[in-house]
Amino acid sequence: MNPRDRIRLLGAGLIGLGGAQLAQAQTQGPVAAQQISSEPWKVAFQISDSLEQAYEGLINIQNVLELDPKMQFIVVGYGKAIHFLLNGAKTPQGALFSGMIGDLANQGVQFKACNNTLTFLKIPQSELVLEATVVPAGVYELVKLQSEGWYYIKP
Repeated sequence: MNPRDRIRLLGAGLIGLGGAQLAQAQTQGPVAAQQISSEPWKVAFQISDSLEQAYEGLINIQNVLELDPKMQFIVVGYGKAIHFLLNGAKTPQGALFSGMIGDLANQGVQFKACNNTLTFLKIPQSELVLEATVVPAGVYELVKLQSEGWYYIKP
């Protein structure tokens, strides 16, 4: 099973099912999301731990957008994981993060990079992918978004 399928199954709660149950769940196809609100949900993702967390978080967003393309996402990167927002950064599988970021940005996902982390790690803003904008502090940005009604997720 490739890592993307494993992450999708994990996100769908299917890891741990027996062989027959898993085969049945996989053949049933995607489950349609039911609209809960007339307004699109707004979700802030914290990506601060690792490149693996960044990859899993972006896969989570891709999966959710397949179910509900109207959902809005802001991804805030800081700490150890800030590197996923840099030009040339690679996923744990060896693909460029910039491809995933570009695809998600084309679907309306916003990417924010923490200036405090960039300064501390001596990373020039010119090394960020084009889709990333700089915010003064990642944690502050997440608190601000939550105060504005955004849901918070840390994958």
